[in-house]
Amino acid sequence: MTKARGNLLPKLAAGLVGAALLAIGSAKADTFSLKIASGHNSSWHFVQFTQSYFMPEVVKRVKERTKHEIVWIEGFASAMVKPTEVLEGLQSGIVDVGIYCICHEGQKLALQNFPMYLPFGPTDADISVKAARKVYETVPQLVNIYEKSWAQKLLALVPFDTYMLMSRFPIKNIADVKGKKIGGAGPNMFWVESAGAQVLTVTGPEVYTSFQSGLMDAVIGFVSIEDTLKLYDVAPYLNMTGFGAMTNTNLNISMRTYNKLPPEVRDIIVEVGRDMEARVGKFTNEVFDKYVKLVEKNGAKFVQVSDADRQAWAQMLADSPGKIAKKIEAETKLPMGKVMNAYIDAAAEAGHKWPVRYKID
Repeated sequence: MTKARGNLLPKLAAGLVGAALLAIGSAKADTFSLKIASGHNSSWHFVQFTQSYFMPEVVKRVKERTKHEIVWIEGFASAMVKPTEVLEGLQSGIVDVGIYCICHEGQKLALQNFPMYLPFGPTDADISVKAARKVYETVPQLVNIYEKSWAQKLLALVPFDTYMLMSRFPIKNIADVKGKKIGGAGPNMFWVESAGAQVLTVTGPEVYTSFQSGLMDAVIGFVSIEDTLKLYDVAPYLNMTGFGAMTNTNLNISMRTYNKLPPEVRDIIVEVGRDMEARVGKFTNEVFDKYVKLVEKNGAKFVQVSDADRQAWAQMLADSPGKIAKKIEAETKLPMGKVMNAYIDAAAEAGHKWPVRYKID
């Protein structure tokens, strides 16, 4: 968090939290104004689905099944919080509901970032999100961390479409990234750093300018951002590495807000969140199919990485997940190995064939 932003947050908290508590604190109130925010804008698929499904469905069900009414106050595109500030924004109550990529919280939410530590996982977003949910049910600590440490409640898990490399140059195998400057969210940088790439951490809104300035040669991302960020001129190559559709975006509600809502409204918000999760895998796969056609039409150049080269890449990384698990467990005492093994098993049970079986003690 920048110093300027750090000074701003307490001021926002004083005004916005006070207003929020006033709005939802009265037992007689029939209308609840809730601030919903993300550091990303509505061109990102997870914000799109929040706007098109979650928000109107909550309004509809609350109106139909209770005497109350929900009014959403939108704060997307960093209008209230930046991509790296949503976690704390929910904790403090600056925002009521937020959707954010936990990839930007590699230290604070290390346990929840488990898909990022297991490259070449399922490329089908529906398999990814269902496997991730099974892990959350197997290890309740994943949910408890949000509520006990960050004062927010998990409403829905949301997957990205499969990760790949977008670059200035074609990448056909692991050797092509050596010495190149490659950006990413943070937890996934070892995918290329182990192959000799120079890595840097960037958020989505910073990607275009990082290419434009020459700061980086490639970025770990997904096909939808090629169009979302208009990368055709600065990074026209979409290299289909098939790193996996990672379920590492969450829709959460502040516990301050949740606890002050009437029970029947709380139940509906939780219900719609789980219904959103059940639908968002299919939606994400459709987003992938749509953008593959769109970006190719607009000049993007697809480079297919062969199964053999993917196998070799995964083999080179075979020891990395286990090392990461041990490191996180030593630093945090969190059951990282258990969580990672649970995801490997859940994805395999759902039909995914891992190119290597990562050894995690």
